[in-house]
Amino acid sequence: MRKVIVAFDGTHYSSGAFGLAKRLNESEKILLVGAFLPELDFSGLGYIFGGGGLYVPLQIEIDEEKVDENIQRFEEECVRNNIEFRVHKDHSPYAISKLQKESRFADLMILGSQKFYENLRLEVPSEYLRDMLHDTECPVIVAPERFDYPENVILAYDGTRSSVFAIKMFSYLFSDLCDCSTTLVYATLKHQPEMPDEDYIKELACRHFHDLTFLQLEQQGMSAFLEEISKPMLVTGAFGRSGLSNLFKRSFCTSYISEYRYPVFIAHK
Repeated sequence: MRKVIVAFDGTHYSSGAFGLAKRLNESEKILLVGAFLPELDFSGLGYIFGGGGLYVPLQIEIDEEKVDENIQRFEEECVRNNIEFRVHKDHSPYAISKLQKESRFADLMILGSQKFYENLRLEVPSEYLRDMLHDTECPVIVAPERFDYPENVILAYDGTRSSVFAIKMFSYLFSDLCDCSTTLVYATLKHQPEMPDEDYIKELACRHFHDLTFLQLEQQGMSAFLEEISKPMLVTGAFGRSGLSNLFKRSFCTSYISEYRYPVFIAHK
C-alpha cells in the first residue's frame, strides 16, 4: 500500500487528480490523503516567510461552505470507490509549508492545478509553482482536468542526476505503466551531440521498461515528435531550481503540453 496525497487548491475540486488516484487504487490499494488548501491571492505585494523557505502571500480567500462541499464530495467518492482516506484541511498562511513537510512521509503527490498549465502557456513560472515543485519531498504528478490514462510514456533524459532519479522513481511507483510503449528522449544541443552516459542509462532503463525505444534528436524536433504520441505521460526531473526554467522554454514544447494538457510526473534529487 502507498500513501498518496492529492492537493486541492482553494475551492477548486480537481476531478482529474481524483480520477488518477482512483486508477492508482485499482492497481494497488492506497491511502489517499485529501489536502484542502486555501486559495491564495498572488496579486498582492505582501509576503511573509513561511517554514521550509517558502514565501506565501498574506492574502487568503476562504469560502468555507464551498471547501466543506468539496471535502464531502471527496469523502463520498472515496467510500464509493473503496479507497482508504484521510482529510487534512488547513487555512493558515503556512498550509503549503505543512503540506511540503507531509510530502516527506508520502510516496506520491497529485497536484490538480490548472495554474501549472496556465504558467506553461505563459512560459513564466510563478514563484508559488516553482517553490511548490522544488520543495516537495516526494514525486509529484501534475494532472489536468481531463485526460486519458497514459498508454505511452516519455522519459525526458538530459544526463543529470535528477533526470535519472525521476526515471527510477517512476518505474518504482508505476510498474504497470512500465509495460507501455516507452521512449527515452535525449534532446541534443549542437555542442553536445552524444547522449551522456549512454551505456549506463540504457542498462538501467532496459531493466524496468519492457517496450523501450531510445531517441536522440535536436531540440527543435521535439514538437513534431510529441504530436505523434497518443495518450502520453511525461517523466522529468527538470524541476530543481537550476533546471526549472529549461522546462518552460519553447524548445521543450511547453506550448504543446499546455494546449493538450497531459499528465507530467516530476521527481528531482
